[in-house]
Amino acid sequence: MTVCIAANCASGKGVVVASDRMLSAPFLTLEFDHPDAKIDRIGQHCVALTAGDALAAQEILAGGPGIAGQMQDPLISHFAAHIRRQYVDARRRVASEQLLEPRGMTFDDFYLGGAIGRLPPDLAMTLDSMIQRINLGVSIILAGIDGSGGHIYSIEDPGTSSCYDRLGFHSIGSGHRHAMMTLVGYGQHVSTDLNRTVFNVYCAKRSAEAAPGVGQATEIRIITADDVIALSQNDLEVLASLYEARSRPKLDDVERGINALRYAAGGQNEEKS
Repeated sequence: MTVCIAANCASGKGVVVASDRMLSAPFLTLEFDHPDAKIDRIGQHCVALTAGDALAAQEILAGGPGIAGQMQDPLISHFAAHIRRQYVDARRRVASEQLLEPRGMTFDDFYLGGAIGRLPPDLAMTLDSMIQRINLGVSIILAGIDGSGGHIYSIEDPGTSSCYDRLGFHSIGSGHRHAMMTLVGYGQHVSTDLNRTVFNVYCAKRSAEAAPGVGQATEIRIITADDVIALSQNDLEVLASLYEARSRPKLDDVERGINALRYAAGGQNEEKS
């Protein structure tokens, strides 16, 4: 229940990301705007955005950049590979703690140690099926810039990664469809300049607020080869005024058109029968 957005731009020289601050804690059946941003910096030019269970997401990202962060010039794909492995490990831990350890087994005992073959077939198949259905309920976007330009990766259950460089933008969370439709409608492309991309991503976030569970607070980061820059509250207010200015004339035209319809008594086009 949230929205996270990333868009490559400036011919690969910039990436703009945005999110709300809505966090979900399933054990409390609760959603709330949190003071901290949901955009975690995991490298000098790489950030992670998460949607879904905030506690599971924290565990996955707890290892930070890992080996990739120790490299001289790590690729964004290295960060994606590391976080994907963290995702798989977290999922295995849940499977082991919930299903196997209460039965005196570990994950390795069950699969590598041969327990799956020694157990009664019905029990082995049931356990294997339950393990395969475990869902951490977390989606992750990794976005950043390396020597080859801007890159966007997505990591989802059960620990698979996808590269969105060809499309040039991606979104996750309950508001992702609204955000994606806005970016498509605005013609967002990797060649779109940085200023317009910032505005397009802001508009996508505002559109996503129509979806359930998307908070109204907005966080935006601009990633370049130099740094990761957080937009200030003043920056966001300027974008808000531009967003309203873009929408207002069209809404006014629609309102005038609706008032001119002939269906209500007194409408200028009303015809007498």
